[in-house]
Amino acid sequence: MPTTANLRSLLVARARRHGLIGVGLAVVQADEPPEFECIGVADPSTKRAIEPSTVFRIASISKTMTAIGIMQLRDEGRLDLDDPVNRHLETFTVDPPAGGPDVTIRHLLTHTSGIGEVPRIGDLGRREVWGDGRPRVEPADLASIYRGALHTDVAAGSKWAYANHAFAVLGQVVEDLTGEPFARHMHQHLFAPLGMEHTGYVRNDAIEATLATGSHWMFGRFGTVKDYDLSLLGPGSVLSSLSDMARYAEWLVRTGAPAPGVLAADTLQEMMSPQFSVHPGFPGMGLAFWLDHLGPHRTAGHDGNVPGFASALLTAPDDGVGVIVLTNTASFFGAHVLATELLSELLGVRESSSVGALDVPERPELWPGLVGNYAPARGFLTNLRTWQMLGGEVSVVVRRRRLVLRSLALLPMLRRGVALQAVDRDDPYRFVAEAEGLRVPVAFDVDSRGTASRVIIGPPSNTVFHRRPTWRTRRLRSRVYATGLGVLAARRLLRHR
Repeated sequence: MPTTANLRSLLVARARRHGLIGVGLAVVQADEPPEFECIGVADPSTKRAIEPSTVFRIASISKTMTAIGIMQLRDEGRLDLDDPVNRHLETFTVDPPAGGPDVTIRHLLTHTSGIGEVPRIGDLGRREVWGDGRPRVEPADLASIYRGALHTDVAAGSKWAYANHAFAVLGQVVEDLTGEPFARHMHQHLFAPLGMEHTGYVRNDAIEATLATGSHWMFGRFGTVKDYDLSLLGPGSVLSSLSDMARYAEWLVRTGAPAPGVLAADTLQEMMSPQFSVHPGFPGMGLAFWLDHLGPHRTAGHDGNVPGFASALLTAPDDGVGVIVLTNTASFFGAHVLATELLSELLGVRESSSVGALDVPERPELWPGLVGNYAPARGFLTNLRTWQMLGGEVSVVVRRRRLVLRSLALLPMLRRGVALQAVDRDDPYRFVAEAEGLRVPVAFDVDSRGTASRVIIGPPSNTVFHRRPTWRTRRLRSRVYATGLGVLAARRLLRHR
């Protein structure tokens, strides 16, 4: 295990790089007590320090817990993963497009249900649809939000699209099958058996007493995030302390011990086994867990991001090692990169790439067939996150003798473009793109002439982009509109001279 000095130096370096106001990390190894390291403040107004008892919003790590609730019911024989979800819902239905297959529990657990970012286009401005509420907000009434039916954006199984509402539905399945409020059931069947006393889907007095204040950087200035709670419980509402999350990670790396009654070891292994991948050579999804490798070591975990908070859970289950990183500063990359670097050091892995060695020679003679513009498959609501992350489309260009992937994203780094580096001697159409320490696998599907029809971007995007003619690209349309507006403005000025 790294020394305390090494842990702290790594933590301080990453906190500086990503501007983290407060951050705590926990290292767990089977049969050893967890080790904690914390820096910064939980509340800038009171200067309260981050401690292992500090409670954070763990955001989408919550999905792994909701999935455990579902798997407990599966092991009890109360549902099957390939059951249509409507078989277990009492107050609303999940309806596919005409002719589409039924949405199953497995579809929901692997983000292949076809459910969009919000239920309907008209819901984009509805605060309750996003689950954003005041402190101690009541859990959302999904039947009311969905107006009796949640319509999927595309057919189940046709497309991968990260869906918070899929896990909201799973929470409702737990509630309908058990007859108990979801939050109470999960406390009794997961948190209490693991001794997670300061963890819950909803806020209580004990949680509030040590809850960190969220923060963010905007326009070069630090600011605090107004206090809130999330009313969509299943996807990301859990609040938990660093010490409680260490208990959770320790249970995961011990594959069910020391609380074997929570979930069978075989079931936990099943959850951490591949269920879906956008490309055969890419890391896949388990049942709510993101899967990958660090060198030869299998990893499973989940990240989380909500306003003012970022988190990462990363385990190497075969090695009995896990790390937790929690911060009260919004940071898309920071928590994940820190967790990956820390676990790499614990495992003695120098190269953290999941896609192969980086000494593979480039093949520039193949690049002309890859250059072009690409856009995701149809589905406005399932593409909203792609628009948010990558500006809705990507282009591949050759710049300064490098193959470059760029997008219309807000991040300047992605607008400028990220170099693609070859990583597979046997497949010259597989690459890796590195951004802020995050390595993302990229692959092309090509025809017999070497012309690419699709570019596949791996986690966290997990999006398949299809070749699009230049005249249909958003970049060109934006230039045409801008030119048109410029001409109109010039004509107007000439008229008034």
